Amino acid sequence: MSTTLFIEAFGQLSGPAVIDAQEEDLHSVFRARAELMGWAATSDESPLLWSMEEAEITADTDPYRIGWVQVGLGVGPFEAFSIPTDPVPGWAGLPIRRRSGEPVTALAALVQCFSDALGRFGAVELSGLQVTASELETGTRSCRWYLVSALNWFNTDSKAGAEAIVAFDQDLLGCHDVSELVATLQHKDTYPFEFRTAVAVSERNAVNVPAETPFYPVAPKSDMGVFVTMPEWTPSAAGWVLASVVDAARLIEPDANSFMARVTRV
Repeated sequence: MSTTLFIEAFGQLSGPAVIDAQEEDLHSVFRARAELMGWAATSDESPLLWSMEEAEITADTDPYRIGWVQVGLGVGPFEAFSIPTDPVPGWAGLPIRRRSGEPVTALAALVQCFSDALGRFGAVELSGLQVTASELETGTRSCRWYLVSALNWFNTDSKAGAEAIVAFDQDLLGCHDVSELVATLQHKDTYPFEFRTAVAVSERNAVNVPAETPFYPVAPKSDMGVFVTMPEWTPSAAGWVLASVVDAARLIEPDANSFMARVTRV
């Protein structure tokens, strides 16, 4: 099974589209935006953070969920691997594959690209985002260097700020306690973001398995999450928070290769 990230946007989509929504869909607009920014492309020579798989707007059928996008992370260099001794009937594979990229380095750009694409179909009022990760490679290294180097983007004079809760399922931390995750986050340089404390998660802010990801093994929801203060509530800031939580959690639980995490503004 390939490594995938499934991102959902929650909130409202209103007003007229700025493109011809009869001619274009979210899949085509998201793909074009990703290619324009060099985040994803069809050419092997182009820089890649992800490969496009699926996308759909759901605002017309769900009053709280705007849409979703699914991408693949198998965009790294080719490497050898062992073909299963009992492959699926009718399936023939080669003993090489692309190594998966790190979800941490893709999340902020992925969320921003998603929001930009949704904005072509109306005004986006974002209340939360959820990432469902499937079949990530284990034994990950921290991408802290990337997260810290990006912090200067958020050093603004804005006094608005925002507060949010990050919720997840029990696969993200395994048998580890949420307080360990909070301590790990607080030990890092995250200013102007501040991961404050562990907090109880209400049903409204909890993760939920999306119906469109049938390959994800369902794990119990964690009843505790992380309370975070943010310098701003923007797609890139929300993506940075999700990336930071995933990065810290996978250092605590390296075997976390399929999980859900959700950030909700409160």
